[in-house]
Amino acid sequence: MARDRAVHEPLGGFRRIAVIRLSSLGDVVLTLPVVHALARRYPDAHCTYWVKEEYADVVAFDPAIHHVRRLEREARRVEDLVSMSAELEDADLIVDLHGNTRSRVLTFRQKAPVLRAASHRIARGALVHARWFGRPAPPAALARYAAALAPIGLGVEGAPRMTSGVEAERRADVWMTAWGPASRPLALLPGARHFTKRWPEERWLELHERLLATGRPLVYASLESERLLLPRLAQKVADSSQARWCTEPLAILAAVLSRCGAAVTMDSGLMHVAAARGLRVVALFGSTAPELGFAPAGEGHAVLCRHEPCQPCTLHGREACPKGHFRCMIGITADEVFERVQQVWDGTSAPAAAGRGR
Repeated sequence: MARDRAVHEPLGGFRRIAVIRLSSLGDVVLTLPVVHALARRYPDAHCTYWVKEEYADVVAFDPAIHHVRRLEREARRVEDLVSMSAELEDADLIVDLHGNTRSRVLTFRQKAPVLRAASHRIARGALVHARWFGRPAPPAALARYAAALAPIGLGVEGAPRMTSGVEAERRADVWMTAWGPASRPLALLPGARHFTKRWPEERWLELHERLLATGRPLVYASLESERLLLPRLAQKVADSSQARWCTEPLAILAAVLSRCGAAVTMDSGLMHVAAARGLRVVALFGSTAPELGFAPAGEGHAVLCRHEPCQPCTLHGREACPKGHFRCMIGITADEVFERVQQVWDGTSAPAAAGRGR
């Protein structure tokens, strides 16, 4: 179905809605405004959200979502998806916010109208491979997902807001009480899937010492595997009563973050989780760039991106700098980040889209 073709609602509105966004963490977070817009328009509709099981906690506790269809790791082959697609036959509206091979297999030949978000892959690829910074930037992910609802005349407003659930909130309270910081901590999120999206450990160590001197408590949060990549920093945290590292499951980690006052983060899924839990973030971009459409959503954030001539060099990240110098990350200093933290904490930072490292 063409995305600009009007879709006529059945009498009484849509009753069974399926939303599909299988991965990754940040993308799933950024679909939440679409889900909430659908819930406002169709409050009596039953909404099922299709997502990979490792990201299910982003949506599992949202009151606008009635059922989460988790795709298990061992059941993602094409033949599995063909079988699963039968579950969508009862839907009278399908919103595909992924548009990849898997989601197209799931939606192939469904009778219900399928609203599909455009990927703008060519425009984003041009920023990477041709450095077409003179051309208009492709729409941000939030705008792309919102545009999928245009055929039903539904506007999408606001930034994502993520719910963690009662049990996760309780366990976050226990986690914080056991530590007992005197004031709201600063969250530090050093992890990222790809090497070229990570700030070097030396820089984190410098920032850590600057922040300790302020007396503010520090919460580091990441996967355990990401903590192990930063052994010297992890030891510094372990040695300090003023700092603690959280490697809890996603829902609890998100609840812990909401008890912090601001965050320093890479261009990662947790960057979007932190923003969706109400934190202002200082986001550091390395081999990617905010122009690709994944700057933190909402107001009061700051983005540090050097915009080197070779940046961005990838849509998603690399395992090594292709030029060998890694200036995009090494060039961001601890002093710059510390200054932006002070601005964000005080509420004086520039909007995220305008933030620059130099």
